[in-house]
Amino acid sequence: MSTIAPPRPNRAERLLIPATFITNLGNGIQLTAASYLVFTEANTMLAVSWLMIAVTIPQVALSLFFGKLADRFDRRTLAMVSDLASAAAAIGLPVWLLLGGNPSTVSYVASFILSISAALFFPASNALIKERIPESRLAQFNGNAEIAIQAGTLASAALGGWVIVWVGTTSLFYFNAITFLLSAALLFFIGRRPAGQAVSAPEAAAKAAAAAKAAASGTRPPLARLALLYIIGNIVIIVGNSIMLVLVIDGFKSNAGYLGIVDALFGIGALFAAWAFKKISSKATVLKTALIGYLAFAVLLSMESIHLYAMMAVIPFAAIAFCVARISARTALMSAAPEEKTGFVFGATNAFGLAAGTTAVVLISLLVDSTNVKNGFYALSALVVVIATLTVISLRQHDREVAAAEAAAAAVETVSEPVAATVSEPVAEPVAAAAPAEAVPAKV
Repeated sequence: MSTIAPPRPNRAERLLIPATFITNLGNGIQLTAASYLVFTEANTMLAVSWLMIAVTIPQVALSLFFGKLADRFDRRTLAMVSDLASAAAAIGLPVWLLLGGNPSTVSYVASFILSISAALFFPASNALIKERIPESRLAQFNGNAEIAIQAGTLASAALGGWVIVWVGTTSLFYFNAITFLLSAALLFFIGRRPAGQAVSAPEAAAKAAAAAKAAASGTRPPLARLALLYIIGNIVIIVGNSIMLVLVIDGFKSNAGYLGIVDALFGIGALFAAWAFKKISSKATVLKTALIGYLAFAVLLSMESIHLYAMMAVIPFAAIAFCVARISARTALMSAAPEEKTGFVFGATNAFGLAAGTTAVVLISLLVDSTNVKNGFYALSALVVVIATLTVISLRQHDREVAAAEAAAAAVETVSEPVAATVSEPVAEPVAAAAPAEAVPAKV
């Protein structure tokens, strides 16, 4: 029995993966260097918190607008504009320092501009992925992209501190500008989208089937619920980064060196996520894979609060579970989003995800301050379980409603065919009977 080989990666996929790695490497190094510069200048944690707020606010405020923009104009061009603006901001920071500017002020301003640029890049790049990557390769691409994201983040965490020690922060900012220019170059070499871009037969059949399914069910894709499944990842990242620091330093009475080890172990686990995703998704649907990943992550997250060594033992597996769920949720959302609205969908998801993460970190921080940090881990675990379970149950209910509507439509078509045949038979008989009468002469 012959099998159809999956399509090979196209040029866009081969260039977007390294661009993803380079962008995350640059963003991570930029944030590390800016945070270090602000902290050494002000010597307060509050100053770093204000920097994080300066990074978050533009993305919450502008992601919806930029998402609509990405659906109206060329996505590749917008992503390149974002990279070039980021490179200019990264170069402007050390230049301002050389001219005698205040380090804290320039860090806030540059980080604010970079955040605006990121608010444009996120919906534009995701819409570009939807536009250029075949549907049959979306899951594999998202798995490889997750590896690139985590590898870039891990490399930036590992390199950032050492580079600061060796050559200072100024060199890091120049290096960051170079990463954005390289990302823009890779996007440029993807090339323009050909007019009337050809779609393979399997892709055309898949899109036709999806359109027929939507028409038969009379429903629209549950984009809001799929986005909520993806937003869980934003909440985990924002809250987890905050309470992890408190647990290691205050809860376990350890030094910052262990925090670096924990971050590295998480990154190493995340590198295996794509492999784990392929293994699990081959035996389960994307929704079930997302639910399994989030539930496993919640259990492992609770175990991390037992002891420092327990955290170091389970965090690589927690990273695998989390990233598998994240890849699944992203694939489900990207597959369901109409291509002409993908920018808006991911722009809205980014805005609401950051807002939800910020709200969650404030509430859980209040809980931690009034009780202890372990309760923060338990609260985050419970939040992940509740949101993931209820969302997947709702999505499964939607699938059942669609299947029922399709079955009803099929039944109507089946019944209508015999009725049409029955109606046509009496019409045909008189015509047949009239045929011999035509042979009788009109005149006797």
